[in-house]
Amino acid sequence: MRSSLSCDACRRAKVKCAHDGEPPCSRCAKSKVPGCTLLRPRVDLEKANRVRAKRKEEKRAALAAASQATSAPETSPGMPTPRSSHRTSLRTPQEEHDEADGQDTEDAKLDLLRVDRHIGTLPNSTILKSLNTFSNKFPELAILHLPTFMQEFESPSCSRESMALLAAVLAVARAQLASQGAAWTEGLLSREEYATYAKERLQVFMLKEPRVQVVQALLIITLHEWGTRDFHKAWVYCGIAIRIMQALHSQRVSPYPLDPSSERGRPARNAVTAAIETRAYWACFLMDCMVNSGTYNPPMLPMSEMHKLKIPRPLSAVEFAFGPELPSHTMPLAGGALDITQSFEILVGGFEIWAKVMEFIFNDGRKAPGMCAPHNCPWVPGSPWMSSWSRLRSWRADQHRNLHYPSTSVAVHMTLGYGETFTYLNLLYYVSNLMLHREYTPFLPTPESVPQGPVDKPLLEATAPNGWWEDNAAEIFGSAENIALLLHEASECGVPLMTPFAGFCAFSACYVLVYVYRFPRMNLGRSPRAEECMHMCMDYLHQFRNVWKIADGWIKTLQYASLLYGRAATEGRYRGRTRADFDNLHQSVHEFRVVDRSEQHLQEIDGADRPVEQPDSSRRHLHQHQHHHQQQHHAGQNEPDRFAGSFGFDDQTMDTNMLLNQLMAEVSTNVDEQGAWSQWWPTMQEVELPEGVPLLM
Repeated sequence: MRSSLSCDACRRAKVKCAHDGEPPCSRCAKSKVPGCTLLRPRVDLEKANRVRAKRKEEKRAALAAASQATSAPETSPGMPTPRSSHRTSLRTPQEEHDEADGQDTEDAKLDLLRVDRHIGTLPNSTILKSLNTFSNKFPELAILHLPTFMQEFESPSCSRESMALLAAVLAVARAQLASQGAAWTEGLLSREEYATYAKERLQVFMLKEPRVQVVQALLIITLHEWGTRDFHKAWVYCGIAIRIMQALHSQRVSPYPLDPSSERGRPARNAVTAAIETRAYWACFLMDCMVNSGTYNPPMLPMSEMHKLKIPRPLSAVEFAFGPELPSHTMPLAGGALDITQSFEILVGGFEIWAKVMEFIFNDGRKAPGMCAPHNCPWVPGSPWMSSWSRLRSWRADQHRNLHYPSTSVAVHMTLGYGETFTYLNLLYYVSNLMLHREYTPFLPTPESVPQGPVDKPLLEATAPNGWWEDNAAEIFGSAENIALLLHEASECGVPLMTPFAGFCAFSACYVLVYVYRFPRMNLGRSPRAEECMHMCMDYLHQFRNVWKIADGWIKTLQYASLLYGRAATEGRYRGRTRADFDNLHQSVHEFRVVDRSEQHLQEIDGADRPVEQPDSSRRHLHQHQHHHQQQHHAGQNEPDRFAGSFGFDDQTMDTNMLLNQLMAEVSTNVDEQGAWSQWWPTMQEVELPEGVPLLM
């Protein structure tokens, strides 16, 4: 009921009465309606009470129908056929009534009861197909044992925790399913509804008796929040999942439980249950490695803790599906040639190395104190860099040769049902290799530059062996090309991988490919497919953005990198400039996440109008160069802007000269170069480009 001042004409028309507190209102003035008088509505208490009573009666009727839905479910057009006819109500009528009475503003909160009924009536076929999509598309969360899950879900006493777990699965798989266009997905809700429902339910379960279903759901929601750019929530959800998993493990191993009552009524633990809990524990480790990369937050569950707790190794896919024939192996992880069925175990070892690589880069990499000393140079055995690279190569060597791309294709593993998993394993290897070798590569070379070490201070205090920098370049640009080809081949085979980590791999590869396309001598001309592979990555990120919002910041960073390197390579600009002059762009190159810093961005735009102080002769030279550039621009001969247009820039969307000034002005405000994974985020990613601008021309 409207309680603000309004006139009778607007109230009868049921439109908003716009006014400044005095008659006539805007509508009456425009329509020349005489006698406009602003009054508050007359309250008919009797009528209001009747309306309120009618609403309560409707809610009670809906709740009564819901409580009987399992025995005689109602169906309507578009509602899926009920899966089971013997499930009891998940809540007592009093609980449902109390919940309904608390939902006075229906538009402001998800109707949990409605989603309860929706999930409770999903056909088995829809659930199984959704679970299969989730297991294939998110190899880092291969934590669901389908027979156990379906047995629990179909039982008359199906728990609310299992309902929340299925909602979390549907939240992350919904966008993947939508791209398939299958008819059976039409009855599903939106991903936001599933995510909100799962989070609302998990808020209650978090502080109750620890259950593995809650851990699984929290880990999946962690991935959802990460992909939708709510990074703080992702980090918190992951931490809660770890604490619950630790509590559950403590109950299992403690000889004297702190709460003996918590074990009453718990189903007997068998080999399958133990395997599920083990996978959930290792999934906590994987997600902890992921959400802590590039932050000041220390890992909550390091590998040393997993060793200390003697967590068994994760079973192979075959053992996990059918049950282990032998007792679970304990740490350390099994060695030897691991095959594709042991992919989850391979991911555990790989993410441990990934975390160490990111820790090295985050702690300033080569710029850290003492890292340029002769004994810490990257080619020296035992140096921090060489130790990480040796572990990476050893991890790769422990895998069966059939897992190595490009000697084995995605298509082969696609026929076995492991196309996405094979792609993920190789992405993890190549992006780790890329990040390690890129640390010692010049940020801004010249068109004449050839493979070499750092050109900005601090410089290495020893000379590299002959051919070392050439081999280093081959590793960087070869890894970037393989990432592009991997993602392209997976898409061609119909097994595209759209997990947030895969998106970061595409972003990292695309940046390196833009670099070598503009400076081909930095790989001695050994990257003839750089432009082709660069466009493969951009095509992938354009599709990826339809699934996860996190791609927005990566695409903007690539646009700026394209503009910067295009001008530097074709116009010879920025000579004498160093990485410190473009610290924000260098910072954004390493980002696995983007935080909105709009206010700081606007401040930098305002400050970008102030030119950088230069000697008189340099200012005259810059003025002449800018004048020549403007002449080229008006004559339609501006090659860098044409190339940048392929990444979404054109004269109608952005004043590139303003962008250049912004980049140059940052010399005065960002002199001290920050670590590669700082907690603050680059403002260059926050320039809002118009929607619908094509990424590729």
